[in-house]
Amino acid sequence: MKTYNELKLAQELIRFPTIKTEDKGIMKFLSKKLSSIGFKCMVIKSKGIGPKSALNLYARFGKSKPHINFLGHTDVVANLNNWKTPPFKGVVRKGYLNGRGSQDMKGGIACFISAISNFVKNKKFKGSISIIIAADEETTGLGTPAVIKYLKKRREKIDFSIIAEPSSNKSVGDEIRIGRRGSMNATITVYGKSGHSAFYGSYINPCTALAKIIEKLKSTSLDNGTKFMPSSNLEFTKINVDNLSENVVPQSISAKFNVRFNSKYKSSSLKKKLNKIINIVAKKEKCKTKIKYRVSGEAFYTEPNREIYMVKKIVKKVTGNSSKLNCRGGTSDSRFLGSIPRLELGLRNNTIHMVDERTSISDLKKLTKIYYNILENYF
Repeated sequence: MKTYNELKLAQELIRFPTIKTEDKGIMKFLSKKLSSIGFKCMVIKSKGIGPKSALNLYARFGKSKPHINFLGHTDVVANLNNWKTPPFKGVVRKGYLNGRGSQDMKGGIACFISAISNFVKNKKFKGSISIIIAADEETTGLGTPAVIKYLKKRREKIDFSIIAEPSSNKSVGDEIRIGRRGSMNATITVYGKSGHSAFYGSYINPCTALAKIIEKLKSTSLDNGTKFMPSSNLEFTKINVDNLSENVVPQSISAKFNVRFNSKYKSSSLKKKLNKIINIVAKKEKCKTKIKYRVSGEAFYTEPNREIYMVKKIVKKVTGNSSKLNCRGGTSDSRFLGSIPRLELGLRNNTIHMVDERTSISDLKKLTKIYYNILENYF
């Protein structure tokens, strides 16, 4: 049975220019690699950007319980100009692997596949290991849900999942994410009554109403946070009024805002709270409002359990770091795993999405060793 070196595999993955939801043959490449070490692979389609479907991979080794899962994504962001080294060459220089996706997150995928290949070759165990690799974490986010839907139909249950997102800060394993805040976007349109600005009382100014709505939303404390998550926070990000005349009060005005909310809320309960605040102000100003919400992801949180404390112990043994548990960062595909206990543990995030993204070879080795030890202790 073959084993895979994390550095060589990371280089091979980087050489696939998988921007947006483009496949470029990477899922076929990974299926071949995983099949050669005993995994059964299934490519699952989801809606992509453009006419082509996005291709996502589910691979499983074994049929029995317990079932541990590793989750990753192959798509990378663009930002490809002015690099010192070609972004899709996987150049090694002075102890670093350079390339788009080296940290986020082809490097992490290479580490867990390397660890798994060595583990299944050298250890006999009772249980299952599965891998989910999505094509669109940075864009549409439809890949992982498509795989989870496939698993539900087959009644396959994952007992614990490790997401290889680059969660580490100053050194590998110094931070482990056990949850993420939810993210919700909204567009609010306020309708008044247009008129000449010289004739006060003949118009109802939606600009004034929106200003008061913004002031009220920003001055209202949504909550006091939780042990691992900060207070929920709302920020207005765009205001637009279609008005070409300086002396005319417009008929309507719109604005966009984003809310990062903690696990005290579901998006449904947060919407009700925000709508109540908005409607009270709008009524006083004699304006009508229309609000459209789009939820990017619900807040989620895994209570520190046996597996999480086990991972902390392994990180301490391998790196000397006493991992800090937190729920920092934006959104990740972890948000689609429902009630599955999970954590995020990956490479450092100091160059992700930047020009000249890179990861140290030492970090790749450490993370691979951590993943191997997790498998050894889990089973």
